[in-house]
Amino acid sequence: MKEIQLNTIQKYFLVFVTLLTTGGVSHAEMKTSQIVEKYSQSIVTIIALDVNNQPLSLGSGFFVNENGDIATNHHVLEDCAKAIIKTKKGETGAILQILNYDPQLDLIIAKTSLKFTKPLPFGDSDTITIGEDILAIGNPAGLEGTVSKGIISGVREVDDIKFIQITAPISPGSSGGPVFDLAGKVIGIATAYLTYGQNLNFAMPINYLKSLKPNKLSLVSLPKISKNKSLKKDDTLVQVFDVFQDVSNGNLMLLEFAIKNLHSYPIKNIELFIVYKNYKGEVISYSSMKIKESILPELALQFVNNHYVRNFEQWDKTTERRKRGEVDIRILNYKIDSTSGRSPMDVPFEKKTGLDLLSK
Repeated sequence: MKEIQLNTIQKYFLVFVTLLTTGGVSHAEMKTSQIVEKYSQSIVTIIALDVNNQPLSLGSGFFVNENGDIATNHHVLEDCAKAIIKTKKGETGAILQILNYDPQLDLIIAKTSLKFTKPLPFGDSDTITIGEDILAIGNPAGLEGTVSKGIISGVREVDDIKFIQITAPISPGSSGGPVFDLAGKVIGIATAYLTYGQNLNFAMPINYLKSLKPNKLSLVSLPKISKNKSLKKDDTLVQVFDVFQDVSNGNLMLLEFAIKNLHSYPIKNIELFIVYKNYKGEVISYSSMKIKESILPELALQFVNNHYVRNFEQWDKTTERRKRGEVDIRILNYKIDSTSGRSPMDVPFEKKTGLDLLSK
């Protein structure tokens, strides 16, 4: 009898050890460096362009199959006439068509001109746990392959749509980037952040992406996300002036400029997209900038942008002299603060979902 019991215990022990060593219970965790090294080449920078081929905004995306199809956020491509993508290896391509989309979920799958791409593996967002470690990779301000770590701090629901709340810092330009668990599986798509809080960032669950229905259309036919803003913004009431270019040896070292608020209320969280052109009007670089400082009505503040641009000043053979390029500072977004004397926690969210979209 004792021998039978011992044999039974040994069998259960062997089964338990086998499950642990073969990953039958859970996927083996990967180091951050392993995830970055293995999957960074599958993450792309997205540059949305207007009808004049001028940059509108930056975003991120990632390959979902070997045919060059990418996933990203709907708002990254909203209002653009065309869009180009760039991989970490330097490969460039164009977005050809929208294959699947849902404006309410802010998700898109798009066909690109690239082929033989390496897709990212999908996880299951229905099985995530609060406190679980995660990793976000994106391209904030065009800085390719930026990595941030954090945890899942909650799962929120707004208008019957779930959001994964994460503490990994994400910034404008990270929209559409993947959020990994430590098994190296994508469990979310970086989508939004709250303007008044630190480490309050959100991702759309990857299972929403899996459930997108086929719906082919062109970029210019992409429907807009419905927005319910409590105060109408007028970009003519936020002015950029006194732009100073610090140029040394033909290279732009920094920009100094002032922003004036002509609204009746303070403004804050100003998002800028800066386009740098040579003297021929050709785009040679771009950057984005977010200004958190509040600007009071009828006042202006001075700011500095340290984006370095090579060959900003070039030789013109026609006139036989050096000509300096030009800078176009565009205001993408800002928030009007009409809640004087109230706690930030009492401020109504600017958009319907209560979330600020990252790249716009």
